[in-house]
Amino acid sequence: MKIAYLHGLDSNNLGPKNEWLKKIYEVYDPLIDYREKNIYQKIKSQITEFNPDIIIGSSMGGFFAYEIAKEQNIKALLFNPALHSRSFEPDMHGYIKGNFSPSIHFVLGKNDSIINPFKTIEIIINDGYLVDNYSLLNHEHDTSLKLFQSEITNYIKKKL
Repeated sequence: MKIAYLHGLDSNNLGPKNEWLKKIYEVYDPLIDYREKNIYQKIKSQITEFNPDIIIGSSMGGFFAYEIAKEQNIKALLFNPALHSRSFEPDMHGYIKGNFSPSIHFVLGKNDSIINPFKTIEIIINDGYLVDNYSLLNHEHDTSLKLFQSEITNYIKKKL
């Protein structure tokens, strides 16, 4: 199985989450500078070329994964996606409003003080996703490795 994993803002592509994914799957996990010019187009092109079965994204990476999934009709698992309240707007050159409604599951932290999960729920419901498309759990913005592993394993068993 091929997975594209997009880390969050001011994070990187090194660490236990990336290591765990690479032990089990073929993974595309670029180091992303979300402030780079044309970054959305660059990441979208690379993901299209990689042709993943699923896109996993966290925070700003979750925002990118959400939009790319809808454009390319790719399943996605998003951890606290920054669908709102971003500290800045990345260069979205190349963005095309997606017409697809792929299987997307949102893992939201009830205690997230950076990206309000209740505002995220309003957005995703307005976009046509239902209550069973998200989990509201007791974590903050950061997702523990244990929760990350559990949610990915459960999603893949159910959706792929």
